[in-house]
Amino acid sequence: MGFENRDYYREPEWNRGGGGEHPVCRWIIGLCVVVFLGQMIPSLEVERWLALSKAEVMQGQVWRLVTYAFCHDTKNLLHIVFNTLCLWWFGRAIEERQGSREFLAFYLVAAVFSGLAHIALEAVFNQSSIAVGASGSLMAVMSIFAMLYPRQQVMFFGLIPIEIRWLIVGFIAFDTIPIWAALSGRQTNDGIAHGAHLGGLLFGFLYHIFELRLTNWVSFGGLRSWWSDRRRRQSMRLYTPDPESLDEDDLEKSMDEVLRKITEQGEASLTPQERKILSEASRRIRERTRS
Repeated sequence: MGFENRDYYREPEWNRGGGGEHPVCRWIIGLCVVVFLGQMIPSLEVERWLALSKAEVMQGQVWRLVTYAFCHDTKNLLHIVFNTLCLWWFGRAIEERQGSREFLAFYLVAAVFSGLAHIALEAVFNQSSIAVGASGSLMAVMSIFAMLYPRQQVMFFGLIPIEIRWLIVGFIAFDTIPIWAALSGRQTNDGIAHGAHLGGLLFGFLYHIFELRLTNWVSFGGLRSWWSDRRRRQSMRLYTPDPESLDEDDLEKSMDEVLRKITEQGEASLTPQERKILSEASRRIRERTRS
């Protein structure tokens, strides 16, 4: 069977623009729009009860650590437009990989983690503000996306093509510089929740490298089971023979695994051993072509 017929070689469904329903992404976007419309009706006082505030959270209104992620700045239409577009662009890929139930848990926990990071930073600088927006959760989504597809190009501001990994680096710099400025004594109240952004990026990074599965923790012993499985995987030492000693079938199986990894994580993720497998496979193909 040719490489182009293998399932992992095909372009992902989220990138082809059709097929999957992505129910969680759709519901989150729909809820954000409904809440946004509610915020525009002064008598409902939606933002008063849902926005993130350090003082109210400290008084026990912990629901705000989730609900603020569904509110947006009604004075800036681009706020909700940009956030919902980013969720649709990047969230579909993550929802397909994680499953809808796990993606929903990830998105909500990311909102809580980002909200706590925002509150913690405010406590450090003795500040108090009202925070709204899905940016923290979206940064977590984009963080995972960048680790899975580091060389995927996106159009920055719809004009400039840039690999997602460098866009994330730019976000980190954008959100870190004001914090360093504040630590040096300069006032940097620009109305942006930099702590929430960095908290989201950090949560996505930790979720990915520790291979978390939040829905598994709902059952008793889920955390213990996850830790035991991780320790068992780390303790395993697999024998990796020299690619030149592999027969044709074993080399083809190894090459399939390497190509699958390239598709999911990019060529930069390959180990020296995996590069040797590709080199050996290429050498044998050239020899067969000459003969």
